[in-house]
Amino acid sequence: MNIDRLGLSPCFLRARFWHAILHVNLLRKAPPAAYSGFVSTVLTSTVVPSAPRFVHYSQDNDGAPSKLGDYFWYSLGMLGTHHYKLKIYKGRYRTWLERANDLDCLTLIWAVQALQSSHEKFARKFITYPKEAVTEKMIGEFAIYKWELETIVTSLLTTPKDRPRLGKYRYTNLTQFSSLSSLVHYLRDIENIEYAKTGTADNIWEEMYRIGQRQFSWQRGYNCEQLYRYAYVYGQGECAEFFEEQNGLSVSIFLWLSLALFALTMEKPWIIAPDVSILKMGQDNMEKTLALHSIELTDARSKAKALIDDAVTKLRAPLRTAYMPSLLRQRSMLKNTGRVTTYCAPLPPLVMNRATAGLYYDIKQGPDRLLTEANTRFEEYIRKLVEAYHPRFAALKGEPYGSSKATEVDPPDCLVKDGEEITIAVECKATKLTFEGQFAENPTIAAKQGLEQLAKGIFQLWRFFSHVRRGIYTTHTVSPTAHGIVLTMDSWMQMATKLREGALERAKELAAADPEIKDEDRRMVVFASVQELNDTFAQTETDNFMTVLGHAVSEKYRGYGLPKLARECGVQLVRKGFPLNVAEILPWWEQI
Repeated sequence: MNIDRLGLSPCFLRARFWHAILHVNLLRKAPPAAYSGFVSTVLTSTVVPSAPRFVHYSQDNDGAPSKLGDYFWYSLGMLGTHHYKLKIYKGRYRTWLERANDLDCLTLIWAVQALQSSHEKFARKFITYPKEAVTEKMIGEFAIYKWELETIVTSLLTTPKDRPRLGKYRYTNLTQFSSLSSLVHYLRDIENIEYAKTGTADNIWEEMYRIGQRQFSWQRGYNCEQLYRYAYVYGQGECAEFFEEQNGLSVSIFLWLSLALFALTMEKPWIIAPDVSILKMGQDNMEKTLALHSIELTDARSKAKALIDDAVTKLRAPLRTAYMPSLLRQRSMLKNTGRVTTYCAPLPPLVMNRATAGLYYDIKQGPDRLLTEANTRFEEYIRKLVEAYHPRFAALKGEPYGSSKATEVDPPDCLVKDGEEITIAVECKATKLTFEGQFAENPTIAAKQGLEQLAKGIFQLWRFFSHVRRGIYTTHTVSPTAHGIVLTMDSWMQMATKLREGALERAKELAAADPEIKDEDRRMVVFASVQELNDTFAQTETDNFMTVLGHAVSEKYRGYGLPKLARECGVQLVRKGFPLNVAEILPWWEQI
């Protein structure tokens, strides 16, 4: 994205205090399209916390008085003393964790997330708190974000415990909201100073990408579309057989019991293995489900440290506190074995993350053909989704074409036919977005393999449009204004300006090998994740969806996510339920 378009004078960008200007004045004056609706979250969770912390800026309040001076003068002091301040804040953060009882700390973390997730009646049994702390808003002095709590759990598991000494010794208070709130403020101080040490005007967009990867999944939540999608992709055929052979229960039963665990862990911080006889199944199914979700607390410590060590090795650089790998993404529950074995899901939504997106890691342990099968089912799922939301469309799986068997190529994975013409061509990429691809200092390099797949998708669309123009593809009539979509399983392109540019540049290199691919074939493509596509389908009728696609390739809406674009481009919005029958994949769905 061109910095000059953002309304900043060159002298600002040359200033030594660039980070204060970029984080406040730049975002306030002209937030990039993809940041709209997100700027306030960035400012409250990533700006320098010792400055006025909870200031809400958006595209709608350009007349608001600027707080730039406050941040500017704070930065003057911070840049000169950040090593000293970082040492102080890390010391306070570490001391809090060293002196915290693990079980009680997990209870406190659970209670705070419950308090700010409409479950105050459950939280009040375990902690005391001011009434202002009962909030679901992303803005406010008492707001504590779920991604911050996830980081704190990782820190808790990787911080060695202090040994109590003789004399006056203070344990961490784990019964009050204010105690965790103080820890969160230490965390925010650490995150900001760590960024100030390495951030430059050249990598601001990479930082916004990392922030988005950390936060957006928490803002979306979970729904029946995700259950259906992951069950469809990983819960059928050889993938389903492999999962059952390895774990002793089916994907369907695992999802069902995971949903039950999610409901239970929303109400209690610690649970025992629930009795599932009411569901008319053996208790061993629940034991096996818990085994997939949980890990002993002592084992969790060594596993969490190993994840961090592995990440450091792969990234070849120290990890910043904000971007540590989370064990809860692999094991959503911590197990405490005593007289009675109990389980804690400090962040209950991650139970569903493990049960859905986490299935990838179960299948990955098998032979390569399983992931190939999963990729094929992903393409099938997209065709089903298109036709279910838009009955006017026919979503086709194209057959190989060419002048001879030797020169045959595959068309895009999904050809969307509207009447007599193909109006949309979709390339589906189920490539996994790795930890390195999300949080490396240079995601373009770290995610090179995945980026190559995205570039290949762009090239394949350009090649198809070239073949249509040259009369090589004749199976169906293709509209001269047909749109190309590169559709991903994971959210590769959210706030990813440089990744987009990198994928497009690499696609041009691939296309250069075929001189018959002309500039008119290299039309701008739409980047979207399947989650974004579903969310856009759910709020637009067919004609309006086509209008949204038209805007998506325009310069005005460059970088917008499809759902946000639909809300802002002026089309009439509707509200649709998920149209596919979940029970056809998960038979128990009708019982809940």
